[in-house]
Amino acid sequence: MLNEITLFSLTTITSAIAGICGLGGGMILALTLPIFLAPAAIIPIHGVTQLASNSSRLIFAFKDVHWPFVPQFVLGGIIGTALFSIFLVNLPTDYIPLFISTYLLLSLWLKAFSHVMNKIENFYVVGCIQAGLGLLVGAPGPLTITFLMKRLEDKNQIIATASVLMALTNLNKIIVYGFLGFHFSEYLDIMAITIIGATLGSFIGTKLRNKIPNKPFMRSLKWLITLMALYTLTNALISLGMI
Repeated sequence: MLNEITLFSLTTITSAIAGICGLGGGMILALTLPIFLAPAAIIPIHGVTQLASNSSRLIFAFKDVHWPFVPQFVLGGIIGTALFSIFLVNLPTDYIPLFISTYLLLSLWLKAFSHVMNKIENFYVVGCIQAGLGLLVGAPGPLTITFLMKRLEDKNQIIATASVLMALTNLNKIIVYGFLGFHFSEYLDIMAITIIGATLGSFIGTKLRNKIPNKPFMRSLKWLITLMALYTLTNALISLGMI
């Protein structure tokens, strides 16, 4: 019972964080789920939990979604899923966190890099990368949030639109892992706990986010992504033996 209460509380808190900031909660959850689950179940169950978190957050902010980005993302996601699924078992993933964190830091803080990337970035590419990486790593959401920050200025539009895109990513993850033979039915109790906790957290996070002015929110979001990227970069360098 203690494990169930702890998991419910953790899921609620991480979903509330995502409800406030649009990201962060998924990464924390991915880091802590190994306490409760076998390694093979971490990414699929994380996908179910994050689908509940993103979907409920979307319901609470549906009117703010910027829909023109969604079809491009979906098409890119289909391509990314096809490409990454072929190599899902044997694809080397050691360098992925290094590349993601470096991209985020350069994109946020180096104007020349951001200017160049703006000419070649689009939601087809983002959808392809996020859908593909979502099959391998628990929380590629910072990629989407960073991309949206360059194109939208309202915090509610960013969070709502990211919720759609990340919900699609997690739904895609669930479908692929189900097709590959993962038995979700063996984890119904755990999924019920995490889904309820994620939904409650989204409600709490949305209420708290609406109390934060837009400009301070955008500055805080930039620093939050920066700290997450630095943490990921440091861990990647350590695991690769570079530091």
